[in-house]
Amino acid sequence: MRLWWAWVLAAMVAVFGLTMILAIGQPVWFDEGYSILLAQQPWPDMFALAAVDAHPPLYYILLKLWGSLFGWGEFALRSLSALLMAGAAGVSLVLVRYLFTPRVALATLPFIVAAPFVLRYGYEVRMYALAALIGVLATLVMMLAVRHQRWRYWAAYGLLVTLGMLTLYLTVAVWLTHAIWLLVRSIRKKQPIRSWRWLVALTGSVILFVPYMPIFFAQLFNSVLPGVGSEVTLTKLVDILATLVLYTSEWMVGGWLSLLLLAMVVLAVVLTVKIQPKLRGQARESFVLLVGLVLIPILFFALTSLVGSQPIFINRYMAHVALFFYLLIGVIVALGWRYKYRLLSIGLAVVALGLLLTGVGRLAEAGNFNSERQQQPSTIELRQVFDCTDTTTVADDPYTYIDTAYYFDDCDLRFYSAENVEKRGGYAPLHDSPDRVESSAEISSKNLLHIRWDGAEPIFDVGSEYWFIDSVQKDKQVIDRYLRVNGE
Repeated sequence: MRLWWAWVLAAMVAVFGLTMILAIGQPVWFDEGYSILLAQQPWPDMFALAAVDAHPPLYYILLKLWGSLFGWGEFALRSLSALLMAGAAGVSLVLVRYLFTPRVALATLPFIVAAPFVLRYGYEVRMYALAALIGVLATLVMMLAVRHQRWRYWAAYGLLVTLGMLTLYLTVAVWLTHAIWLLVRSIRKKQPIRSWRWLVALTGSVILFVPYMPIFFAQLFNSVLPGVGSEVTLTKLVDILATLVLYTSEWMVGGWLSLLLLAMVVLAVVLTVKIQPKLRGQARESFVLLVGLVLIPILFFALTSLVGSQPIFINRYMAHVALFFYLLIGVIVALGWRYKYRLLSIGLAVVALGLLLTGVGRLAEAGNFNSERQQQPSTIELRQVFDCTDTTTVADDPYTYIDTAYYFDDCDLRFYSAENVEKRGGYAPLHDSPDRVESSAEISSKNLLHIRWDGAEPIFDVGSEYWFIDSVQKDKQVIDRYLRVNGE
């Protein structure tokens, strides 16, 4: 097809551009602040801290190199994720072209560009965009290996699987889907086990990952995940759908949007039932793979959310598999049109794109709203209110310190903790930190700012050395201002 690569490039530019436009004015929040704090450490310290975190180190390595080259400003840091997600969008189009046809691939283009979850996590200073790129690239390389049966493709696939595990452990949901699909395909074709090159590739990826396994198991059995996860219940499934399509929590979706969401699901299911029997050979295998890449990760997350002492699933853990969801919608629309179910195809396209564009609008309005904590990061606005001259700023706890540090880097920023911070999890960089205070008696500045959260009992108790002056609040974040007794 003429101008094919021009369309791919246009899609990548559109995803990058929309992502960076939506990122304007979005403040760095805790998870991003932690990424930056870790990446700014010396190399040995960064690796040591990553080893006691919940995630592997590959993204932090890339972020450190990127920040060292282009600076630690918001635009530079977010542009790394945006470039990675734009790359993932481009590779996904190539994947669909390889699985089906160029026309089917082009039909998926608007669903990728108007994908709220892709755009949202395209500017997050975290590992999700890198994981998405590796996941979709590995799927493409796997299909090349399956169809051409060349060892170089299988070797590249095994390496990508290892890189995915070193980026985000939850990429295992993608590798599990691949393994199930490859196993079923091999059994159906009655291939002898000795010819299963994919098994060699996956075994090789495990061997490459072996040196990191002690750290992985230490993290697995000593969970450092935040206590904001949930089980994947029926309500949570609806919430996942609403978030992917509308970038809106399930409980905020009104009646009309609920009906449109239901219509989208029904149309997609009906079209799938109609087109699936008409698919033959490689097209049938490809369609089954794409459906599996949407459903099996959700099933995996549902099962793993039931294991352990606390649920671990958070909606953003779908970020690296969300692309497959948007691709599937586009493929169903395109195949429905090909097989003459055109009214159904047009109906699904109109409803789905209308909802996705609504989701992009809501993303532009909500930004990086933290749905788990029901909190809008607002540190950047609070920082603009206060002057740090002769001022000590005390965060109410380690979480607030990391959430605040990016914008208060030119201030005397401290945090309250009655005991030394444990060297594990998201607070590990603050272990043995000189910024820890146990009381206001340790502070001698004329002014004191206390950063805390509205609705929660303050942890840090400002003593009699300071007079309370006033408070400023943005969303749920509050700064109390104090003046030292006898201060001028």
